[in-house]
Amino acid sequence: MRGESWWKNMWPQWSRSKWRRLRDRYRHGLGPYAHLFAAYAGDQVVAIDCETTGLDSRTAELVSIAAVVIKDGRVLSSQSLDVKLMPPDSLKEDTIRIHRLRPVDLEGGESVRDALDALLAFIGNRPLVGWCVAFDVAMINRYLRPLMGFDLPNDTIELSALYQKKMRYWQPEMTPDLRFDAMAGALQVPVMERHTARGDAVTSALMYLQLQKSTLN
Repeated sequence: MRGESWWKNMWPQWSRSKWRRLRDRYRHGLGPYAHLFAAYAGDQVVAIDCETTGLDSRTAELVSIAAVVIKDGRVLSSQSLDVKLMPPDSLKEDTIRIHRLRPVDLEGGESVRDALDALLAFIGNRPLVGWCVAFDVAMINRYLRPLMGFDLPNDTIELSALYQKKMRYWQPEMTPDLRFDAMAGALQVPVMERHTARGDAVTSALMYLQLQKSTLN
């Protein structure tokens, strides 16, 4: 029988998020969200992006969420999600200048619960890719856990890390610039509607496809 010392030795090998994911799977593995915790065996990836009222995932609020499917070397724009939420109280002029969503633009927006339901139904258990995807996931989880009792269990692919790895191979003499626009420029990808959730999700998807190639065109 494994004793306390075994658990103490094991703990450093596991991050807190991994333990939480195991606990979530145990609690929800037989419930209505069980399919989210199943291992994904398909060939699709979902590019995701969130627009928020700030850059601190502990205090910012969600404004919009978008996602688009990547399959067979194509961005399936017909299979996409673009959800605007009801205007949060923290929507101020300084953030409006970035994502250009005013309170009037969010009139009739979805509640957080409805937006999360739509997101979970769309992404399923497919892997998620994005630029600074950990921030987007952290923002979603801050609402998801209190409402539904779990964090997003999806595997994630950080676009900037993939880009850095590829550029070291393609252009080893250069230090890669990991800014969103700089990455898009280097990969010869057009920037679509910058600082909109849908535009950034589509641009991220196109960059991801470029990074699947063996050479930089």
